[in-house]
Amino acid sequence: MMITFTPISAERKNSAFDIRELVDGLVGKELHDGDVLVISSKFMAISEGRVVSLESVNPTERATKLSKDYDVPPELCELIIRESDEIIGGVSGFILTLKSGLLTPNAGIDKSNIEHGRVVLYPMDPLKSAADIVDEMGSRRGVRIGVVVSDSRLMPTRMGTTGVALAAVGFQAVRDMRGRPDLFGNLLKVTRQAIADDLCSGAQLVMGEAAEATPIVLVRGLDASLLGDYRYTMKDFAIPVDQCVFMRSLGYRGNQKTDFN
Repeated sequence: MMITFTPISAERKNSAFDIRELVDGLVGKELHDGDVLVISSKFMAISEGRVVSLESVNPTERATKLSKDYDVPPELCELIIRESDEIIGGVSGFILTLKSGLLTPNAGIDKSNIEHGRVVLYPMDPLKSAADIVDEMGSRRGVRIGVVVSDSRLMPTRMGTTGVALAAVGFQAVRDMRGRPDLFGNLLKVTRQAIADDLCSGAQLVMGEAAEATPIVLVRGLDASLLGDYRYTMKDFAIPVDQCVFMRSLGYRGNQKTDFN
C-alpha cells in the first residue's frame, strides 16, 4: 500500500467564501472513491467568516488580568476566554487552554496568514463543514471521499509543529488496536492508532506553515478497510483528563487548584 499526499494550492482569502464551490473547482474532477481531503482549519474558518478585528473587542476585567499575567494583548485574552472551555495557565506570550478536549495554546486563535490586527478563530462546527464537503462532492461528482479538518500543534517537549485533526468524516479516524498481539504475542493494552492525526501530520509536509498557500492536500491510497460512514468531532478525538498520562503526571485534575494555576 502506498499513500500519496498531493498539495492543492488556492488563492489567498481574507473573508467568507463558499468552500464547497472552491473545493469542487480546485480538485473535484480529480477525485476518486476513497480519496481523503485534508483541509486547513484556518482556511475553513476564513470561509465561515470566523475572522475578528482585535480593535472591535472590548476586554473584560478578567481579560485585562490575563494580559498582565501572560503578556498577551487584552483583546486577544478576551477572545481566548470566549473560545476556550478552560484556561489552565500559560507563559509569556501564550495562554494554555482546553477546547473540546484539545490542549491548545490561545484556544487555537491564530494571528498568522491574516492581515495585521485581525485573528482567525477555529471553525464554528468543523464536523458539519467537513460533512458538507463530503456530501457536496458525492452529489456533484458521484464519489465517496473523506475529509479531515487539520490544524498544527505543539507536542510536549518536542520542537516544531505537527498535525492534529479537529474533525473527520468518511473513514475510521482512530483505530483501536487494544487486544491485538504484537510481534512477540503480547496483547496491546492501551494502543489506539491516531489515523486522522497521522494524515494531518503527513499533509503538513506539503501544506507548509508560512506563505505556501496550500490549504488543501489530496490523500490517496488509504487502506480501503478504513473507509466508511464515520464521523468524528473534536471531542471524539479526546481522552478524559484522568486517562491522560501527561496531564495526570503534571498534577492536573480539572477545574481544581493545581501547580498550573
